[in-house]
Amino acid sequence: MTLPKLTAGQAVSIVLSILLGAVFLFSGYTKLYPIEPFEYTFVDLGVAGWNTAPFVARLLIGLEFCCGALLIINFRLRRFTLPLVSGLLVAFCIYLTAVLISKGNSGNCGCFGEYLTMTPLEAIAKNIGLLLLCGLIYVMTAPMEVRYMKHLAAALCIVGLGLPFILNVVDLQSSKNLQPESVNYKVPLEILYETKNPRNTKPDIELRTGKHIIAYLSLTCPHCKIAAQKIHVLHKEDPSIPFYIVLNGKRELYEPYLKTYGLEDIPHELFFGPEEFMKMSGATFPQILWVNNSIVEKKGGYFQLNQKTIDDWLKE
Repeated sequence: MTLPKLTAGQAVSIVLSILLGAVFLFSGYTKLYPIEPFEYTFVDLGVAGWNTAPFVARLLIGLEFCCGALLIINFRLRRFTLPLVSGLLVAFCIYLTAVLISKGNSGNCGCFGEYLTMTPLEAIAKNIGLLLLCGLIYVMTAPMEVRYMKHLAAALCIVGLGLPFILNVVDLQSSKNLQPESVNYKVPLEILYETKNPRNTKPDIELRTGKHIIAYLSLTCPHCKIAAQKIHVLHKEDPSIPFYIVLNGKRELYEPYLKTYGLEDIPHELFFGPEEFMKMSGATFPQILWVNNSIVEKKGGYFQLNQKTIDDWLKE
């Protein structure tokens, strides 16, 4: 192994490269749990279908793992790794700019999954900062020839690409069930009763038998607020409608949300854990399931909610 004599600046570039690699590893890992929002991004973009999106999402996460690993071992930074990383960051910036133009600066960009919420504008600023860091590393770095470095890099890339498929195995049946048009499947309501999160409580009613309209709402979703208002009005007109509301978000938003949208008298709960939540609801909010003995017979948003349709369904 031949190591060049490093200046202080070159030593700093090695440290910066390792730190940048750690950011990529962290970014990839946080997208895995839950992975469904990331999968649905590719469906929304039109670059993948419902059956292929789980594979595309994991491959891109694997690419992030590869970039992180190559940065950490300082593999051919100028000739290969930094151009690859920069290209990926530019692609992310282009996508985020398109989201910003079409949907505005709201919601979670998904850069760090559900672990760290960032708006598109914040994410663009973050990526620009990382691009500047790439440029700094490029200027300061010193080429190193280390024996077997190619073999190590190849092995790490193979592991990196395969790791997302091992850590979060593709479940095509679950993916199929969560498609907007899919019905007549069993929703895993046992999650509400057997949740792994100790902060969650069991529902006071039995949702696994009989007919129930279960609304999965995010406390920060603007469309969910419209759904909550409509559910409140329908419940006020007919308290016998078997609504159940599952809310997801920060605890400090919970009580104000209930009071603002008049949901206190409707059976509800605050459910923690986005991965378990999305196994029931999917990543599209609001998600309202019309459930008969745990089987989803209808689903959609608040547009489908009206007194006559509900009455007809309950009488079937």
